[in-house]
Amino acid sequence: MRNADAATDGLRLRALDGLRFIAAFAVVAFHFTGRDSPGWDESVSEVFPRLSAITVYGGFGPYLFFMISGFVILMSAWGRSMPSFIASRIGRLYPAYWAAVVIIAIVLWIFPIMKHWEGLGLEGVLVNLTMFQTAFGVEHVDGVFWTLWIELKFYVLLALVGLAGGFTRGRMLLFCLAWPLLGAMVGRTPLGIAFLEPTYAPFFCIGIVLYLARRFGWDLPTGLILGVNIVTALWICKEHYIPWSERVAGVEVTMGTLTLVMLGCVGAVVLATLTPVARLDWRWLTTAGALTYPLYLVHEIPGWVLIQQISPVLPAYATLAVVTSIVLVAAYAIYRLVEVPFGPRLRRAVERDLARIAAPTPVAETPAAASTSFRSGQSINHLLHGSRDRSWRDEVPLPTSRASHSRESAQVSEGGAAVPAADLAHVVGRGAGRVGGVGDRAEVAGRR
Repeated sequence: MRNADAATDGLRLRALDGLRFIAAFAVVAFHFTGRDSPGWDESVSEVFPRLSAITVYGGFGPYLFFMISGFVILMSAWGRSMPSFIASRIGRLYPAYWAAVVIIAIVLWIFPIMKHWEGLGLEGVLVNLTMFQTAFGVEHVDGVFWTLWIELKFYVLLALVGLAGGFTRGRMLLFCLAWPLLGAMVGRTPLGIAFLEPTYAPFFCIGIVLYLARRFGWDLPTGLILGVNIVTALWICKEHYIPWSERVAGVEVTMGTLTLVMLGCVGAVVLATLTPVARLDWRWLTTAGALTYPLYLVHEIPGWVLIQQISPVLPAYATLAVVTSIVLVAAYAIYRLVEVPFGPRLRRAVERDLARIAAPTPVAETPAAASTSFRSGQSINHLLHGSRDRSWRDEVPLPTSRASHSRESAQVSEGGAAVPAADLAHVVGRGAGRVGGVGDRAEVAGRR
């Protein structure tokens, strides 16, 4: 099986890479000029009276991230075994995150500009390295880490859907209808807030539905479910985002402008994935997209410290330019020195170990059993799943040629090693949690 982070059809959604960078840069602009921070000696509305009125809406960047994530993560999971999917997420998220935690902890140790640092300590930093600090009630080393916990829960939900019967158009449309609805029903309970994340569910689902539209085309159910999630997302903007902006940025954004921002984000994802813009082959967009994750991780607290040190010497806009350049260089360094060398190694190691753990113990077979169980060269995977209900009309049909059947008998991991069909990891990927049909081609890839 090929790496779902690389396009198998020779096409990559480079425009989507560029859109990811725009979302990250909007967050950077929000933290540097759209909200008050320890960096500037006075309110940003006084330092940047005109600019701050625009960049205050950069706080909506994480919601655009969630839309893109819904699209990209389902695309990455489709046609992939569960061990491969889990390993790809671990290899993608953790190396840059570990580097960011260490860098920010060192910065806070030297320049303790944030109050939470006093109660965090070494133990809190170590817990942050797990990315599960929210589950243990530990403060984030850097506030931007909150989105990663939301992302992890989305991965868990998606994995449960895959294990429950595999990804098909019908199941994913039902998921995008049920998740926001269940979240709204139990959202005021601790369990609902802790697991279903009703405040963010519609944004992920918008991305999922757009991926389904790209893969299968539009029809009435797809359009209706997309519309339901957009309306739900607008309601969340009114009930959640506006109060949050007033509390964090000290500015009450207007619902009219926020509606335009929200619809503009949806339109941008549509433009980047479902129109001729998706065929753009500008490689620099992919380079920009590669900087998105490390830039998001390391810009906030280090950037505020730099602003605090430089602003007494340089004018405000010169300080902003210098600090933004420095965090971009830091993001590139993390990408080249950490993500590129260590991400693939971690992914391959995790996938190999998951496959080894999941592999069943070989059972000796009697000649009689062999003569009855493997007539006509049937594989164990065929015996396990030969009677599976294939009534889902939107599934991609299984290939019938002898060559296709041969390809089915082994999966190729991202590292290039063949995995026997009897391997339980293969059974999970093709049976209990089969992701798409055999022979599916990954539409695109966006590194996420």
